[in-house]
Amino acid sequence: MASAAYVSLPFAEQIDFFRQKVDVSTAAWTDIYADEHDHAFMVAGARGEVLTDFRAAVDRFISEGRTLAEFRQEFDAIVARTGWAYNGGRNWRSRVIYETNLRQSYNAGREAQMERTKATRPYGLYRHGGSADPRPEHLAWNGLVLPLDDPWWATHSPQNGWGCKCKKFTLSERDVKRMGLQVAKQAPPIEWEERVVGSRGPSPRTVRVPRGIEPGFEHRPGTGWIEASTPRPIDGPPPVYVQTGGPKPPMPRARPLGIKPFSPAEPSEQAYAQAFLDEVGGIKGRQAFLYKDAAGELLPLSAELFRNHRGQWKGFKNGRHDYLHVLAGALSDPDEIWLTWQNFGDKGPTVLRRRYIRVLPGDEDGVAVFELGRSGWREITVFHVTDAIAKEHGFESAAAYIDWQREGLRLYARGESGQ
Repeated sequence: MASAAYVSLPFAEQIDFFRQKVDVSTAAWTDIYADEHDHAFMVAGARGEVLTDFRAAVDRFISEGRTLAEFRQEFDAIVARTGWAYNGGRNWRSRVIYETNLRQSYNAGREAQMERTKATRPYGLYRHGGSADPRPEHLAWNGLVLPLDDPWWATHSPQNGWGCKCKKFTLSERDVKRMGLQVAKQAPPIEWEERVVGSRGPSPRTVRVPRGIEPGFEHRPGTGWIEASTPRPIDGPPPVYVQTGGPKPPMPRARPLGIKPFSPAEPSEQAYAQAFLDEVGGIKGRQAFLYKDAAGELLPLSAELFRNHRGQWKGFKNGRHDYLHVLAGALSDPDEIWLTWQNFGDKGPTVLRRRYIRVLPGDEDGVAVFELGRSGWREITVFHVTDAIAKEHGFESAAAYIDWQREGLRLYARGESGQ
């Protein structure tokens, strides 16, 4: 099977799509599935510096358009440097990592371009990739022309399987006539089938896919990225507050947390991390997933929240075990979400971080603040605040201390109209 030659000409949308992804460590390829790959970078079984090194290598090879043979040299170097024990043969694993990332980033970038030119090029053309051993369904779709808005493309936009080389092109009305093509009056019927994937691994799934589409490919590449990057129309002033020194909107009233302290049967850092993921994700046992927060942002979550870049547990200092359930409540059901800038010194970067605030009920004012950004997360504070404590920190009252946590751009407030 020839390597992906077209990636020797990378383009901005392809590079942008790949670079907005967040590293997510996994045990098996089924931990991150289908359109979750629009926001998550993974290599099955890789974590810590192994994943970081592969991310950097793939990024470089996408932006520079280098070959599979060169990537295999990088693959060997990463394995030798980290001691990574991977499954499968060296040639197969390196090809899967290289070609799947390059092809799908290419396809996602092309989909973004198609969205921008849809008004003048409203049709999509399916072209079979010319494989020596073609999939019969893919061969049957060769030459099919449908409007880009046809729902068929949501599940059938290439890549449609491991090693699939099929492509999708856009056409104008003039192109259709010039090429002697016909726009189909309706899409081919979709015959759905259930498939079990990952049955030999730790996270098997039963999935429903169209016949002819391999599990994990039944989505239009980059859809989640395109949708998340598309500005939405605003009817009137946006329902947010930008700090300018004036009075801030009132904080929502405190309410019961509704989450009990985590108490795993066999307490360990891994068990507490999984308890946090179970609470936030709502489904027990999910090791990695994309979580949509109250403001609609997709967050890749996994146990890596609690590990450093070398894969060591790092999230349980200062008795965090005891109030981890409170942080889970602040993230999964916040009272407010703020977007704030954080500066790391004169020579350090300035980054955007999302601050999740939950007011805690009790005899005294209380607050839980969970802050999350691309560089990691930290809890700002989780405790009941007295006026005396607030004055120790230079604030007039407990209410003033809590109000100080509310800075930047307010993205979400519980109970506001339209949210």
